Amino acid sequence: DLLMLKSFKLYFFCFFLLLNSNAQSNEKKIVYLNLENIFQNSKPGKLILEDLSNKQKINIEKFKKKEIELRNAEQDIIKKKNILSKEEFDVKARALNEQMKEYNIMREKAFSEFEKNKKKKLNQFLENITPLIENFVKENSISIVLNQKNLFIASKKFDITDQIIQIVNENIK
Repeated sequence: DLLMLKSFKLYFFCFFLLLNSNAQSNEKKIVYLNLENIFQNSKPGKLILEDLSNKQKINIEKFKKKEIELRNAEQDIIKKKNILSKEEFDVKARALNEQMKEYNIMREKAFSEFEKNKKKKLNQFLENITPLIENFVKENSISIVLNQKNLFIASKKFDITDQIIQIVNENIK
């Protein structure tokens, strides 16, 4: 009888734990958001992306001009190949080759710096919006927020992207 009573108590305890854990799991609220959409459609995100786009266009234009200059110089040297002595031609060709190397180094450096700056600004924006999202999560008793990019499929009713965009627009200038 004692063994049966202990078994019954254990069974009751396990049943209570299972029932309690199911009740708690039903209370968990899981939502998702689209971070890329927040970057592209919030006012501060748009400003950052616009600024980055303008800087990239300036870089591209600057390097296109230099590239045209180098091509023209190359064409000029090629046209004068028969007129110049072999030594003069070699000197001009080496000089042009050095200019092209410098151009490639400068171009690579500029684009690398642009990418670093882009990453820094996007990370800074993410750092600025994270407390807003954390506050939203706390106020709405949300257990988990997922990035839509990592979801296969989910109901639109769990998408909080538009709400977060509104909060970001109101709080970050």
